[in-house]
Amino acid sequence: MKASLFAMTLFGLLYRFLLSYFSSSESSSFIFSNPFHHLPAPEENTTYTEVKDLSQSLEPKWYKDSDKNAIPDFIEQELGYNPTQDDCRADVSGCGEGATGEDLDFSVNTLLLFDASGSMAARLGTQTRMSLAKASLTRYVTGVPEAVRLGLLVYGHRGTNQESGKAESCAGISLLAPIGSLKEAGIQNTLSQFKPTGWTPIAAALLEARKSFQGLEGKHNRIIIVSDGLETCGGDPVAVARQLHESGLEVNIDVIGLHVPGSDAQQLRKIAQAGGGYYYDARSQRELDAYFEKQQLASQKTLQAALCYVKAHADAGQCDQRMVLKATDRIYAERRKFTAAGDIAKANALIQIRVQVTDAHNRRKKEREPILVKYNELKSKGNAILSNTLKTNERLRR
Repeated sequence: MKASLFAMTLFGLLYRFLLSYFSSSESSSFIFSNPFHHLPAPEENTTYTEVKDLSQSLEPKWYKDSDKNAIPDFIEQELGYNPTQDDCRADVSGCGEGATGEDLDFSVNTLLLFDASGSMAARLGTQTRMSLAKASLTRYVTGVPEAVRLGLLVYGHRGTNQESGKAESCAGISLLAPIGSLKEAGIQNTLSQFKPTGWTPIAAALLEARKSFQGLEGKHNRIIIVSDGLETCGGDPVAVARQLHESGLEVNIDVIGLHVPGSDAQQLRKIAQAGGGYYYDARSQRELDAYFEKQQLASQKTLQAALCYVKAHADAGQCDQRMVLKATDRIYAERRKFTAAGDIAKANALIQIRVQVTDAHNRRKKEREPILVKYNELKSKGNAILSNTLKTNERLRR
């Protein structure tokens, strides 16, 4: 009952956050609004005079640009900006972990390694360890955000737990769901394909798991091992875990020990340490559920950080727009004075400066475009989290 109340509180908080953000028209329109389309277009029928040495046409102050944004320093000072720094730089320092850079790739490729050895048939209370583990995994898959791309690999589900069936069991490793394909719709069918059977080839399972991460170099990759005991097929899972973590795939490995004796837990703990992850000791259904609930909280924090990152860049784009509009207005005002005085050379020189300001601004705009494009994906994933949270919250209320 306490676990259900905790889970309801957890999902309630996540639901309120996502609902407030993704149902807010202000947040969507703010980020999707184009902060650049209000810039004035070049005047038609403008006569351009080629000026080979602009410094001979205007005062030197027009060509001093300390921060390289093409706006003359003295104009920035007049407008209240600091000409020696980027006043419109996106500040993501407060976004926390998960603000992963301009690609906003906050997805996590997660492969679950599930122990189906014979000992998983042992009982914890009224249910087997296998039944408890499957129930927790089902709840996790049901409520996990789309950003977490799940897969499932099972080991020890073939042969027998007798010496005569050891060879077959130690070779019995199956990828039942490639990364990204384990979803709520097919979870029951996937979990029905195995039951507690044989031995525990953790090292061989990790070697097989490596294949699932090929092509995912540089991404957020992780393995979660659910096991109730140590390696029994003669492999060295600690060495394999270290190799996998230190390879270009950079896979982090968490290990959940399901009611594991202290001596066996030491090996599982070393696997997690070598794999750059954490060991979690679960001795009940509630403790197993708590681990997966923590993973969902981590996904929520990552989403919040990514949203913060996007907003910071949107703020920077709007700041840049305001600054450039003010600067071009100031340049036009000076140009009108020169035109009225009949000094066409200086008037045309100011047009060239205006073009430089606009070109520099458009380059900055282009640099920010991928951020705004990625927001489509971000919103889609956020809506998926909201949908899953609603469904999970409803089930917990029943």
